[in-house]
Amino acid sequence: MTGRMRARLMGLARRAYRVPSPTYNHASHRNLQRFSSALSAPARQDGARVLNVGGGGRQFPPGTLDGFVRQAIVNIDVERHPGVHVLADAARLPFASNAFGGALSTAVLEHVRRPGKAIAEVARVCAPGAMVYIEVPFMQGYHASPHDYQRYTSSGVAELLRDFTDVEVGVCVGPSSALSWVLRGYVKGMLSGFSRHRLRERAAEFVAAWLTTPVKFLDRYVADRPAAEDLASGFYAFARAPKN
Repeated sequence: MTGRMRARLMGLARRAYRVPSPTYNHASHRNLQRFSSALSAPARQDGARVLNVGGGGRQFPPGTLDGFVRQAIVNIDVERHPGVHVLADAARLPFASNAFGGALSTAVLEHVRRPGKAIAEVARVCAPGAMVYIEVPFMQGYHASPHDYQRYTSSGVAELLRDFTDVEVGVCVGPSSALSWVLRGYVKGMLSGFSRHRLRERAAEFVAAWLTTPVKFLDRYVADRPAAEDLASGFYAFARAPKN
């Protein structure tokens, strides 16, 4: 086999290796629409900016944020990715106080070494009463990006946002996704012998992911039930920035 043919086969293998997410976020779409519509008319007239903490180059689903908000977003991250506007530590934001008309942070705070300080910085750089939206994990496996430090119960989320007003906490990723994540990790471990061999791990993850991913879609039926928070995979929170 020639080097060119081997490279072509490797490229095809990489494109074919597609692993679905272990979670089904049933609430994020509607919550981002709500966040978008909550940006006040005065803020829009003043050309307010919207802070996205840990943007990481991720794209928001179509139909969630309106055109003004998409144009107003400033993405910050600790690593350089496409779409990141400012390289910065979430615990030391390089912005003036009251500089933003809103802020959001999805699936980021578990990767922040000092989440309390990061939230305090969000409060500082947001105008009083600005809408803040976050998503954080509860029952999820370890996933470093580049590090992974903590998880949150619903009361833990409320405590994290204790200095904000109008705090609302709910389930965005339900217990079926939590089960899907655990099953995937366990099946992957059994197939790979719980080894750290890179190729063996990737092959095992591919098989485990496709075997277990249907489980997460049960969240369509259970994630909004009252007791779902006891085993939820993740929570969301809306809050208003405090007065300085």
